Amino acid sequence: MRSGPLLLAAALAGVLAGVAAVAFGQTVGALRSLVAGATPAVVVLAPVVGALLCVAVVRFVPDASGGGIPQVRRAFAGSSLRGRVAGAKVLASGVMLGSGGSGGAEGPVVHISAALGSALARTVRLSPASVRPVAAAAVAGGVAASFGAPLAGVVLVAEVLVEGLGGVELVAVAIGSAAGALTGWALPGEPLRLPDVAVGGSPFGGVVAGLFGVVLAWSLYAGGAWSGWVRGVAGARRIEGENRVVAGSPRTVSGRVREVVERAGSGWVRAVVGGLAVGLLVLAVPGVAGVGQPGAAAGGVSALLVLAVVKVVATGVTVGAGGVVGTIGPALFVGATVGSALPTAGGAAAGMAACLAAASRAPATAVVLAVELSGVDLLPPILLAAALGWLAGLLTRHGVFDVPVPTGPAGG
Repeated sequence: MRSGPLLLAAALAGVLAGVAAVAFGQTVGALRSLVAGATPAVVVLAPVVGALLCVAVVRFVPDASGGGIPQVRRAFAGSSLRGRVAGAKVLASGVMLGSGGSGGAEGPVVHISAALGSALARTVRLSPASVRPVAAAAVAGGVAASFGAPLAGVVLVAEVLVEGLGGVELVAVAIGSAAGALTGWALPGEPLRLPDVAVGGSPFGGVVAGLFGVVLAWSLYAGGAWSGWVRGVAGARRIEGENRVVAGSPRTVSGRVREVVERAGSGWVRAVVGGLAVGLLVLAVPGVAGVGQPGAAAGGVSALLVLAVVKVVATGVTVGAGGVVGTIGPALFVGATVGSALPTAGGAAAGMAACLAAASRAPATAVVLAVELSGVDLLPPILLAAALGWLAGLLTRHGVFDVPVPTGPAGG
């Protein structure tokens, strides 16, 4: 592949993704402000609207489903990535997060950026071999603009999304990340930043935050597998071998039960039930709404731990309701909250690194992102916490990047 056109396209893709990431974040923030100031009834019902919209969008654009990172990883491994995903993802994820659904913005940003980068590469008629590095450069640019963390954008692409990244492809990703970061800094709005919290070196905080990351991964996986469990486990096991005929009806008991179970697992029912559950959780603990409200991670130890637990539950329910949300953001939020609750045993930055490493199985990304958000002076405790968090992550087979998409035959 010719390096000149490729690197120029990577820079343009980084700028385009940076603009999209900032616009997406501003849109979510504006919607969140409207809903947060509304009546309790609106706060409870808004996530239902968001979840229903997600189900409707995914019906028309199935590629827009899921958190974003697993879909992009599959696309980089060889599957297709269409440009229309970007608009669908903006609509579904923006409304879901803005309405109060619990999740992260980074997964949708990754998906949107990859779709835009892929479309750009095809528009300027680059060779097929150049499409993936340009899309990867766009992903790095979108992440860099979202967090003001250009190095984290590169590491995420190299560690999670693209195997064997090197040579001109790596240079393209670095250029895209730098372009996205510069775009994010030039546009209005502030990237995500953690509060300044003193971080100690005790390993206990990393273990606790890592365990929270494991529970978060379990919660999100359970949410994504909800409909499958209802159809396959809750239905089949209860009625296995039961074929008694209902008096006066040609339909079997198993047939009727199976039909009820399948309807209960449908996408529309999941959206309503899950959306209402999320709305009630947000009404009770407003800090868990959306990507997490600034300043929510404050208060006594009990309040902080309650906030972390409810955030885990709310995010799992949002995913189960069909919400198209990211999974890195909740890990950052939960880790920072747990770390703040244990200031002598890790602190917010170390807790974030440990929780993200445990939940995502991506310790390098966790370390780099935590350092870029909090400062290089905290590198030693962050490294220790991330290592302990990664070890804690071995307790589960599924990370947050393995969350199944809650769609399928009963998903409609």
